[in-house]
Amino acid sequence: MRSILLRALPYLLVGAFSVYLYTVAGRIEYHHRAGTLGPDFWPKLVLAVTIAVCLYETLRILLSRGRRSGASGVLQNIVERSEAEHGAGYLHVEARSPLLLAAGIALTAAYVWVIQHLGFFLATAPYVAVFIALGGYRRWALNAATSVLGTLAMMFFFMKVVYVSLPLGREPFAQVTLALMRLMGIR
Repeated sequence: MRSILLRALPYLLVGAFSVYLYTVAGRIEYHHRAGTLGPDFWPKLVLAVTIAVCLYETLRILLSRGRRSGASGVLQNIVERSEAEHGAGYLHVEARSPLLLAAGIALTAAYVWVIQHLGFFLATAPYVAVFIALGGYRRWALNAATSVLGTLAMMFFFMKVVYVSLPLGREPFAQVTLALMRLMGIR
């Protein structure tokens, strides 16, 4: 029983802290405008999902009676089946590679600096492509398409749906961001 409670403890702690933060988010004061989401909407939504996931995982652990089960086996089967069907494309890397870890940290640090100069799209698309390559994926056309389309989707979601201001970049790079915003109908 003790091992079950220890496995559930992280979910209980994160869930309890999320409940506290949800109550704090409920006290955000703002002038409500009709037809718009308030600044409390997204934090409360994320916290509600976090609470639901923590509750689900806690119940799953408590009801499994010590049996270890999870999605990792399912995910592993999907990856293995995909590799068998599509052949090579994924380079297996060592699970714990200090060099890859250092490269990922350096890449992320560079991204934080570069995004202010190049803008969200021109910095994020190459960042995602290089990060995927660092992870060992070597299907370059799919990597490039995922990076570009994923970055455009994130840009649309954050700027058009969530109303988050993303870095435009400095001239002349800002012109690329502004052109993409016009193409996607973002003001």
